[in-house]
Amino acid sequence: MFSYLRLRLVLSPDSSAGHAAAAFTGPRIRRVLGKAMVESFCPFGETLCQPRPQVGSPPPAPSELCQLALACPYGVLFAGSHGSRPPFALCAFPRAEDDEPDVLELTLYGDAYRLYPWALLSLQRALRAGLGRQRHEWEVEEVRRVHPDRSEERLCGADLSELAPRLSPDLLGLTVEPYLAPQPVEITFLSPARLLENGKLLPGHEGVPLKLLVARILDRFRGLYGDEASEILDPAIRSVVESQAERVEILCDESSWHEVPDYSARGRSELLLGGKVGRLVYGGDAAPFFPILRAGEVLHVGKNPTSGCGRIAVDLLPAR
Repeated sequence: MFSYLRLRLVLSPDSSAGHAAAAFTGPRIRRVLGKAMVESFCPFGETLCQPRPQVGSPPPAPSELCQLALACPYGVLFAGSHGSRPPFALCAFPRAEDDEPDVLELTLYGDAYRLYPWALLSLQRALRAGLGRQRHEWEVEEVRRVHPDRSEERLCGADLSELAPRLSPDLLGLTVEPYLAPQPVEITFLSPARLLENGKLLPGHEGVPLKLLVARILDRFRGLYGDEASEILDPAIRSVVESQAERVEILCDESSWHEVPDYSARGRSELLLGGKVGRLVYGGDAAPFFPILRAGEVLHVGKNPTSGCGRIAVDLLPAR
């Protein structure tokens, strides 16, 4: 079992919901969070722990560039100094109605869960600094913890000093349950899922095969927790799991392509992060893969999870 901590921030904007909603996106929040962490924790005023790509040579480890990388919240979360992937994910849930709050979800993986006080304080600072060109500001009204059964526990209100100094993490496993009775499985893509197939982004008009979804969840689990984290990651076992998933049919596809604006600091240009959103239902043979799919609910799937992409919800439906 592997540790993680999922937190939800209930927010209120400083301006009308209609004007602020366009700025409330995962990519923007990621960018201002990184900036707030650099300002808070980096004594050099810039990120020494993230090398620029060099053609023909492997990049040095973050700890080789900065002696603080293994302890600094920015080095751990953004430079991924403890592993091959940054150990966090974001997801922004803009309000559906004017009388509802905006919600920001932060998930910390592995030992990075211990950084939750610093991550929350940095998020509070980043949101107060504002998002978008108009610098719309948000205030944290409440912080909640989301448990594996989706229940929520209030941790504190607007005053983050009320937070408990230590929280125990929740645990995540990766299994297959071959004896589950046949039941359809519903997948809802809550934020754009950017899924690679044969090295290319899955086109918007194509359905998402269960094999592809399972493969990307296993990739994400391995990237965060290591090659030895589960026996399912063994190539021999994984090939069997994926071949069985390939036989599962799609019963319903109500997904569509959705794009979220982003900005490339390196290229100094606007770009779009596109992916699948909406609902898919897989046939009853998908039930044995339910534990893997529920792990994907925690992990996010596909590319750009730190920019809010790949958040899914997974449910078993009544057998037909």
